[in-house]
Amino acid sequence: MTKARPRRDRNEPEIDEQSWRFLCDAVTNEDRAEWLHMTLEFNLGAIGSVVAPPTGKITSELWAQFGPDVLAWWIKENPGTRPWCWWQFSAPEPRRRVGGVGVTNREACGGSVYVSDYGLPDPEGWMMKKPFLPQSESGLPVFDRNDPPRFESQASYLKRLAIFEPGEEKRLKPGAFEPVQIVPSLRRHGTPRLERPDLVLMSVPER
Repeated sequence: MTKARPRRDRNEPEIDEQSWRFLCDAVTNEDRAEWLHMTLEFNLGAIGSVVAPPTGKITSELWAQFGPDVLAWWIKENPGTRPWCWWQFSAPEPRRRVGGVGVTNREACGGSVYVSDYGLPDPEGWMMKKPFLPQSESGLPVFDRNDPPRFESQASYLKRLAIFEPGEEKRLKPGAFEPVQIVPSLRRHGTPRLERPDLVLMSVPER
């Protein structure tokens, strides 16, 4: 069921459907196949993009304009979590690691952890075990399928930073504070995939 979106000033510029779905974390497979999706994901403007943003604004500007409405709807429907754009443009810091074994490829090279989605490291960026070798050539611990890296849940993050909205914590679903694991999948190259049990698929609100 489509949820009604809070009213906005009638003089406020409209936003195209695909950009609105992107802000609401409700992109479709068809959206992902469009060049505009890349424009929105990488916060590109008319210069540097194959398809310029229809609104003339980059994604961070759209979030600054429409984010409060999106966030109010999101929290009502899915307390204890935040949409992708909030993590990209509003989150104070990444989520903390709370356990598990393994380092990212960037860490192995002396770099900082690349945070890609939802305040978490790139799910495809972990150093994996090579066939017949007990550990990596660097001697650093590789991704352990029996004890995968774990990170605080979104709800734990919001509680730690004391940024729950009023009454939000009381409406959390069971298990909201359970850590999130990076778990492997059998995709090409054997790269791990991030499972996000703290997110649920929701219908997009009306503009």
